[in-house]
Amino acid sequence: MDKLLTMKSAKELLGVSTRTIQNWDKEGKIKIVRTPGGRRRIPFSEVERLLGNTLSSQRKLAIYSRVSSNEQKQKGDLERQIEFIKGNLSSDFTIVEIITDVGSGLNDKRKGLLKLMKLARENQISEVAVRYKDRLTRFGYGYLEEYFSSHGVKIHVLDKEAETKTVQEELADDLISIITSFSGKLYGLRSEKHKELKKTAKEAIMDVQDLSNEDKERSNRSQE
Repeated sequence: MDKLLTMKSAKELLGVSTRTIQNWDKEGKIKIVRTPGGRRRIPFSEVERLLGNTLSSQRKLAIYSRVSSNEQKQKGDLERQIEFIKGNLSSDFTIVEIITDVGSGLNDKRKGLLKLMKLARENQISEVAVRYKDRLTRFGYGYLEEYFSSHGVKIHVLDKEAETKTVQEELADDLISIITSFSGKLYGLRSEKHKELKKTAKEAIMDVQDLSNEDKERSNRSQE
């Protein structure tokens, strides 16, 4: 009689999450039996089959990188993120896609992000690698993590340290990017009005940022 494994034992042997096994069950990729109490049990023969035939094709990875502006792209920030990720990946991943975005982390309609979500939805990838968590999104990371997990996709954040830019600097870049995008759609990217608005917005945001830094310095001095 075939030995029956608990979900915990099976997922540890297969090196996948409980959600992945549940998805495989729904898709008919694995045979699962239920106890009289309704609990899932996985035949050991199924684990052996998956280890021999399926698991090797499951670790398909997409690399994702993002910058807020074309200025950052021209400085090579996208390429540096990608090279960092490649240099810190284990060798058992097959890189399926390298996806990039130039745009605000507040924008949830980015073409690259939508493509990444589609790859997960269509079971074309099982892993996503980013350098920093906020490259995927500025806010609501937990929702995206749950989305990818529901499709059996794990997110790998390879650099847990803070970025060289402060949160205020990144938000300033995001705001400038958003204003630039709206202005370009309203007036056209080559129009003088667009260029003037872009310049004015950048100066105003930088002024606010400078005032914020001055307030911090005064506060620090008063505490000394």
